Amino acid sequence: MNSIVASLAGWGVNVAIALTALRTNLMRSILTTLGVMIGVFSVILAVAVGNGAQVSVTQQIATLGSNMAIVVPQPDSGSGPPRPNDRGRLTERDGQAILRQVSGVRAVAPQIRNSVQLVTPGRSATTQATGATPEYGVVSNISASEGRFLTKSDVGSAARVAVIGQTVSDKLFGDDSPVGQTIRVNRVPFTVVGLLESKGSNLGTDNDDQIVVPITTLRQRLLTTPTQGPDDVTLLFVGFEDEDALLAGQKEIKNLLRDRYRVQKGKINPFTVRTTTEIAETTGQVTQIFQAVLVAIASISLLVGGIGIMNIMLVSVTERTREIGLRMALGAKRSDIRNQFLVEAAVLCIIGGAIGLFLAMLAATIFQKVADFPAPVGIDTAIFSVAFSAVIGLLFGGYPAIRASRLSPIEALRSE
Repeated sequence: MNSIVASLAGWGVNVAIALTALRTNLMRSILTTLGVMIGVFSVILAVAVGNGAQVSVTQQIATLGSNMAIVVPQPDSGSGPPRPNDRGRLTERDGQAILRQVSGVRAVAPQIRNSVQLVTPGRSATTQATGATPEYGVVSNISASEGRFLTKSDVGSAARVAVIGQTVSDKLFGDDSPVGQTIRVNRVPFTVVGLLESKGSNLGTDNDDQIVVPITTLRQRLLTTPTQGPDDVTLLFVGFEDEDALLAGQKEIKNLLRDRYRVQKGKINPFTVRTTTEIAETTGQVTQIFQAVLVAIASISLLVGGIGIMNIMLVSVTERTREIGLRMALGAKRSDIRNQFLVEAAVLCIIGGAIGLFLAMLAATIFQKVADFPAPVGIDTAIFSVAFSAVIGLLFGGYPAIRASRLSPIEALRSE
């Protein structure tokens, strides 16, 4: 116990000596910590932005719904995204067949999408119109916060009704309730029957900037690009009961559609089936690579800061040669001299790391408020950054410390 206390006391003395040395050359110490400070600041901000990208992607996928497969009429290009210039075909009848024949399916939501112009007295907006059925709300976990969502009778009668997002409501009606109001969609009058629950924005995409109308109404009155058939759709959302059913159902959907379109063996599918799980995994890999690149670039600053620490510590050893010789003459061991300079380098880096951490957290907070983009700095990241700063000090201060401990006491005392 006594040895532990003595050891701690010894390290405490080294810290005190280090702080005194840093105060003696205050300006040089400040300039030396800049490299570490900038390095830690860059690395933490890179990690925060990377984590924010992952959070945004996760939130974006969550807005689509869980345990869902997305079927689009574009040839399957393997693990990559569908090729936008190639078009296949997909119909509402395909969706009905999937609902009847694929096990574990909870609901199928066919959709047609088209850009539209919205007009109210004195105001206008351009947004994305989604022609859908009531199942769209079930599969995508969306509902109306005011009024109601679409009904089967709306779809069956091709009613001119619409459910709008919060952004559209703000643009057209301000603070007034949109429910019961009339808007013109591509010059066609529609009655607003509901206001969608707000989904927020992710990665620059405003999920509330949309309008949902019955799929039959959009096809008959708002579709600007003709389709191949009377029940063609832009895509199908297929909701499953659970993740196990989703994994098995993806293969069943592919087999069913291959049979319906008589796709020969060895030929590529004229459609693409992706699951929300696959999308999450793919985007997660992309954001991880993005984060790794950012951290690698930012780490260069830490490397430069570490080299600066080594350079300054070598200068410090040269300037304090007589002090080292005097301490050795008074009985200091080589390990005491080595530890003194190691602690000095570590304290210098910890101070720089702490300042860099504070500035990174401040910048992340400002970034979140200004850019509306999450940039979380976790407690684990904060602790690791300060600890890593100390390691940088020990690594790059190691050579100067060992060099100081190997000085000859006699030669050191003779130094001018």
